Amino acid sequence: MADYQDLITKMNHIPGIVTTIDSHTEGEATRLIVDGPAVPGATMMEKLDYFKTRHDRIRTLMTREPRGSRQILAAMVTESVTPGAAFGLIYMDAKRYPYLCGHATIGAVVTLAETGVLQLKEGDNRVLVDTPSGIMDARTKVKNGRPTTVAINMVPAFVYAVDQTISVPGFGTVPVDIACTGGFFAMVDARKINMELSLDNKAVLTELGMKIIDAANEQLSVVHPENPSVNTIDVTEFYTSTHTEGSPWGRGVVIYGESHMDRSPCGTGTAAKMALLSHHGKIGLNQPYKNLSPLDTSFDVKVVEKTRIGSLDAYVSQIRGRAWITGIHHFVLADDDPFQAGYLI
Repeated sequence: MADYQDLITKMNHIPGIVTTIDSHTEGEATRLIVDGPAVPGATMMEKLDYFKTRHDRIRTLMTREPRGSRQILAAMVTESVTPGAAFGLIYMDAKRYPYLCGHATIGAVVTLAETGVLQLKEGDNRVLVDTPSGIMDARTKVKNGRPTTVAINMVPAFVYAVDQTISVPGFGTVPVDIACTGGFFAMVDARKINMELSLDNKAVLTELGMKIIDAANEQLSVVHPENPSVNTIDVTEFYTSTHTEGSPWGRGVVIYGESHMDRSPCGTGTAAKMALLSHHGKIGLNQPYKNLSPLDTSFDVKVVEKTRIGSLDAYVSQIRGRAWITGIHHFVLADDDPFQAGYLI
């Protein structure tokens, strides 16, 4: 059999080669596109708009069958737009372009450090990452030349509305709070709907989560106070939180995209949850909190700053997690492939 490089050379006659480095962050996959097209723009939102209008097929090819699946979140590395930032990221899944993804940011930093693109020293390193929601401050610990954990200061999260009630077909009324970390979340206290957050309930939680997104968008109205283009509810987060014994902790199950359950605790979801707990006075500044995923992996998190978004209190959460590279992939697309944009079933 020919060696690996020979195989790649022989595939060069097939148009449309895309290279990714895949990883997982506490169980949730990230497909990092490392050789995507040039994406001009003075801001990350301009870059995102350019990519959406000209290269959306890359998103569908990477996140839909037969090359991907609805479980894949992809991110493309871009040039930075902020002085001092190491790189930029455009996030994408099988349905949309999230403005921010915490687990993918952690995965990208670890991937670029492991491959030597980021030159990091032993100990603590600061890496700035441009995103459509703003700049992310990633603090990376390196031991024996390898990144061990990444802590990211998320963009400020805020509570937009509390004690809302929506009617969900086939389920009934559901109480929700609306929080925002880059995008809007419908936050559902699992105990209020008598739902256990276990993998045994994956199918029920996923179906209900998608119905809540649809119902919330039909029955509620949201507009980001500083970015009016952010005006839809795109995620449902079911959560629990315990504060009675020792350090506070809880669990989150986040549903988004095309009926996808996040396998990690979800970076943006954890930040939205911390904003809600802070809003209700259940968590203090710099108080450690552990947020568990459906797989029992966790993010260590604390609120490190209180600020304002428009007229609303907002909270900056620092989330620490781990990631591991899972593979390097060269995807090709022949002209006569019948699935030029991928598919979902």
